[in-house]
Amino acid sequence: MKSLDQGGCHSKIWVKICGITSYEDGQLAIEHGADALGFVFYPKSPRYVPLAKASNLLSRFNVLKVAVVVNPSLEEIEVLKRELPIDLWQLHGEESPELGQVLPQGKIIKALRPPFEIKAKEWSQCVFAFLLDSPSEKWGGTGKAFDWKEACLFSRRYSYPFILAGGLNPDNIQKALYEVGPFGVDVSSGIETYPGKKDKKKLIDFIEKCKKLDSLSR
Repeated sequence: MKSLDQGGCHSKIWVKICGITSYEDGQLAIEHGADALGFVFYPKSPRYVPLAKASNLLSRFNVLKVAVVVNPSLEEIEVLKRELPIDLWQLHGEESPELGQVLPQGKIIKALRPPFEIKAKEWSQCVFAFLLDSPSEKWGGTGKAFDWKEACLFSRRYSYPFILAGGLNPDNIQKALYEVGPFGVDVSSGIETYPGKKDKKKLIDFIEKCKKLDSLSR
């Protein structure tokens, strides 16, 4: 399994493919170099994976597995911890820093929406990385990019590792990587045929463009 080490973040782009709902999509992502797969445990999401299905699905992947949750209760967290082989926890709602105390330290991805710096310091001691996403009135991916200048400002102001998300796709990923220089990237709707089903060509193209930048930076 790929490790959680961030030491090579400036020469290797960490790629997370989110919204995985099938073995075929997850395995395709792994075969082409994805570092992590994201599974959504938010019932209102079209990419929601029920616990019974997730139990079988996650155990089949030899890669970092990320549980994406939105304002979960402590009981929900405990059930997921007990039933599933989860490596990282992505908190995608308005969770309080207290929740971070019941999760493994250094294994939390806290999603932030502009202005990013408001909550960054509150979570800085317990996160693996921050995920910078587009503003939205709804939880989950928007499929729309935000002004990357805000991510650049965050990068200059803080030394926290961050994952760029929001509206990424094969057409804009290399531009995003050159302009922003994140530790990693997170994509879901930008490589889909429809919510929950990945487009094979787009998925492969996205990952290969990330890895191409890896080789050029060495």
